[in-house]
Amino acid sequence: YDTPDQVIAYLDAFYKRGYKQIDTARNYSTGAAGTSEPRLGAVEAGKRFIIDTKVKSREPGSHTREKIAEDVDTSLEELRIDQINIEYLHQPDRATPFEETCEAIDKAYREGKFKKFGLSNFTAGEVAQVLDICERRGFVKPSVYQGQYNPLVRGGEKELFPLLRKNNMAFYAWSPAGGGFFAGNYKTDKEGGRFDKSTFLGSFYSALYLKPSIEAATEKALAVAGKHSISGHAAALRWTVYHSGLDAKYGDAIIVGASTIDQVNSNVDIAEAGPLPDDAAIAFEALYKEVGADEIPYAFKAGPLGRHGTGLDTRLEISNPAITT
Repeated sequence: YDTPDQVIAYLDAFYKRGYKQIDTARNYSTGAAGTSEPRLGAVEAGKRFIIDTKVKSREPGSHTREKIAEDVDTSLEELRIDQINIEYLHQPDRATPFEETCEAIDKAYREGKFKKFGLSNFTAGEVAQVLDICERRGFVKPSVYQGQYNPLVRGGEKELFPLLRKNNMAFYAWSPAGGGFFAGNYKTDKEGGRFDKSTFLGSFYSALYLKPSIEAATEKALAVAGKHSISGHAAALRWTVYHSGLDAKYGDAIIVGASTIDQVNSNVDIAEAGPLPDDAAIAFEALYKEVGADEIPYAFKAGPLGRHGTGLDTRLEISNPAITT
């Protein structure tokens, strides 16, 4: 989606389905970092969509007060909007004191540059640290957490979700269908695909998902879904929307990406299709326990975070359900 006409067509497809929230970041898109926000700004997406974004976070030192201020201002300029909806820290910058980062975020918030403060890919312990700093200093508190969550990635249910619920934080799930893993994309080894090990992103996803225990457990669940003519991708996405720990009363949502307009519509169709048949729901529920020690972490405890998709992700809220792109 490089031209304005292409971007408009993509966004139109989502808008026509009744959804109006977009998730992006300073670092998006894959293979062309920093291009997503300008593309959205060029088509004035902010006139009809709510836009969430994220400050740069991959490099140590990304979250100093100067860089936070610079990134927030640049996002506003490139998106051509007066106020960001949710401003996220994309992942922890452990080289910068959290207190300095929270102070910089609070300053931008009080200047009216964004409505909500969000965290992404932090551990539960780090979320607790940020909440403590914000409480003690009187700073704006994070009200949204964005993290990886699907039938195979559920570690956050144990330590993160209780903390979020206690502190009135919504959870937005990225990779709610495993980034194409449940569709079997890893088997094709498509060049430039999510599991192409020659790319940073492909190496990232492959290291997380491509383990014998995970593949074997998943094949069993896919066989059950297949009896109902439900694809692996659809079954995983429907499990995350209808059978997981996400809950509309907390403002939870899923974030889905798409590489084509047909995929935009297909993902919305799947997310609105309703709960899975009982046996399929049980099979996908069992996946997490079956992988045991090979469980995929919900947060990134070390190393940089890669990024998936086109950089024009959409959000579907878990109400009917909720979807963000």
